[in-house]
Amino acid sequence: MITPTEAATKARQCASVEDGAVLAADLVDRLDGGAPYFLVTLGKHDGTGVVVIVNALTGDAMSSASLERIDRHRLPDRDEAIRSAAFPADARARRVWLPSRATRSPFYPLWELTTGARRTYVDTNGRVWDSPGVESRG
Repeated sequence: MITPTEAATKARQCASVEDGAVLAADLVDRLDGGAPYFLVTLGKHDGTGVVVIVNALTGDAMSSASLERIDRHRLPDRDEAIRSAAFPADARARRVWLPSRATRSPFYPLWELTTGARRTYVDTNGRVWDSPGVESRG
């Protein structure tokens, strides 16, 4: 598996953004059997940016999207997801993706939170799901 630094380098090459700041290089595990990927967010000085999906096994850039305003693609961090789900601070957390009702785009992964036998998912809007396709009612 490549490192986040290698993923960021590949994303910069793919997007031709040599001077952009790496705002995030998040590892995302696929729940549908696909290869894990890094979601690399690059910000430019003018407030625009690029998000690049880089295969975590091969280092190949798989897809990218230009952003008119980088702040519109801000994903919740681990602590925000834990607060949204009312989970304890020591919950295990990882970013995951599966095409589902909770997210149709790999550019918007979910947080999978686990504590003991309890597992839940949090989308980019802070909505809590019992599974990627079933929104929580509690």
